[in-house]
Amino acid sequence: MSSLHFAVASTFSPRFRAVLAEADRAARMFGARLSVLHAGERTQEKAASFQETFADFGRENVEIYWCEGGAPAQVLVTAAGNEKFDLFIAGTIARPNDPRNFTGTIVRELFSRTPCDLLLIPDPKELAPAALNACLLVEAHSPRWRAAKETLKTLKPSKISILAADSPFALARRSLLGAETEEGSLEDICDELSEITPAVDLRRIRSNTGFMICEVVQETAPDFLFVESGWKAGQRVLPPYLGWLEQVIPSRLFLFGKPPRSAMEEGAIIPL
Repeated sequence: MSSLHFAVASTFSPRFRAVLAEADRAARMFGARLSVLHAGERTQEKAASFQETFADFGRENVEIYWCEGGAPAQVLVTAAGNEKFDLFIAGTIARPNDPRNFTGTIVRELFSRTPCDLLLIPDPKELAPAALNACLLVEAHSPRWRAAKETLKTLKPSKISILAADSPFALARRSLLGAETEEGSLEDICDELSEITPAVDLRRIRSNTGFMICEVVQETAPDFLFVESGWKAGQRVLPPYLGWLEQVIPSRLFLFGKPPRSAMEEGAIIPL
């Protein structure tokens, strides 16, 4: 039996059911236990809505954490730190007629401080895609990607696109480091991922700012983006060529990388 524990942050927005459906699919796919985090007080009406929705999905006895006593982002981050979830799932703000999916304040806070792997969903769907296309974002000269490998194997995408950022700054930094990276080369990535699907496409993108990568991702229109992040001073950090992801999320985004230690303060979390 899997020991994985996923959590989904849920509000009672128009996309309430779709976000829970996405989280339910992810948990089932990975054989994980699923809990709900709600940044607000418990009421019988809210509890009934959660229970009825999950009953429709064929899932019962879902644990709900009522996270009260502070700003929504803070109480959600505190809950994630206290409970040591393996994956935190959240929907992002959708703006009508704007395909760029800009993030809001709460999502940016979750982006930088949630102390576990993170799945952000800008356009949740109740029904699963017929076939999954995945996109792996890496740096050409120091490709970090192995944290995403097991997830890719589980998702079994029909196609994997590798977008490799190649800039003179990255090359200079790589030259200064000297030693070979443990992650291997882009060719190694292609060889290993071809075991998941033969449809592996590699594209190098020369860009000093990263905005060109954003444009290519939007053109590629993948179902999932995969990025490995690091941590510094209690904050999630991305390489410069991916800084735009904190502002714009083009598709479902898997962020991998946990902090070396939890520095979260304890908060008031009341299970259902």
